[in-house]
Amino acid sequence: MKRTGTKTFIIATALTFAAGAVVGCDDDVDGVVTTADYTYEDAYLYDSYYPADVAYAGYYWADAWDYSTFYYYLGSTAVAAAGAGTTNPGRLGIVGAIEALARGEQVCPGQVTVTEKFADPACSGSNTDQLRNGVNIAFNNCQVSGGTINGSLDVMSNRSASEQTCSATTIITLGHTSTMTNLSFTLANGAKLVIPSQNNTGETTYTFGQAPTTTKITTNGELQIFNSAGSMLSDHTFMGDNTFTFSGNQSYSISGTTNVQEKNGNGTATITRSNLTRSGGCCRPTGGSITVNRTGGISPGQHDWSFGPSCGTVTRDGTTATMPECL
Repeated sequence: MKRTGTKTFIIATALTFAAGAVVGCDDDVDGVVTTADYTYEDAYLYDSYYPADVAYAGYYWADAWDYSTFYYYLGSTAVAAAGAGTTNPGRLGIVGAIEALARGEQVCPGQVTVTEKFADPACSGSNTDQLRNGVNIAFNNCQVSGGTINGSLDVMSNRSASEQTCSATTIITLGHTSTMTNLSFTLANGAKLVIPSQNNTGETTYTFGQAPTTTKITTNGELQIFNSAGSMLSDHTFMGDNTFTFSGNQSYSISGTTNVQEKNGNGTATITRSNLTRSGGCCRPTGGSITVNRTGGISPGQHDWSFGPSCGTVTRDGTTATMPECL
């Protein structure tokens, strides 16, 4: 790439050195060559989809869904054709574990306590006395493929119907809230994702007897990332709105905006998601785009990220990005 300036500005912090080697990409902006610190950048990408994924997993417990129609499993056993660090074949993780438990599958027996909640249907004629309307899950060193889960999740939902007797035209409105507390996933090498706290509020409208096609969930909380040496790479608080669009049982897409604050610094960011696609078997998005616009901190400015079409394909401002290994 042509470099028109002589000054080199490297986006670097102590976080970079704690993470180990940094893979860089040169950009030429106004005569200044910048080297992207992908370890620093990656934390903002996680802010864009990881809290949304976990919020979505909690949504699994909000109703008695037909899981085959519009949900997907992040820890799929499918192996995508991509480089190391981009796939998570067979790995449960927090999202996969919560979803698998909702489907009635066994996950780390003896290391997780699941207390389901039930309530009356919103309208009569639903052929059931009680419907699932939440759960309390407590993970205690839950050993799953790929790592260990700790922490808790609590979900509570409520329903209303457009008429007292269920029919093919009855509209169901489902509201739900969920709370995550000290929810963490630790890989075998010691790297870790931690949600000290996260609160989610969602609303879904659908026709009785049919699967919804979209839902909206707002999230706010904190996300921390640690490397294998135990050093904290990032500590961000976030608040976001997420519109999920379902695409069968293999993927969904997320659109919305998240505002991020560095907890140990003065950096802030606005993250805008556009049809960000999450697909089974890939720990990174497989489609869509993210715009990260940072103010303050060590790396202000705007960058545009796109993903796919294959697992692990990531570009930053139109240039291929080689990202750190997935957590």
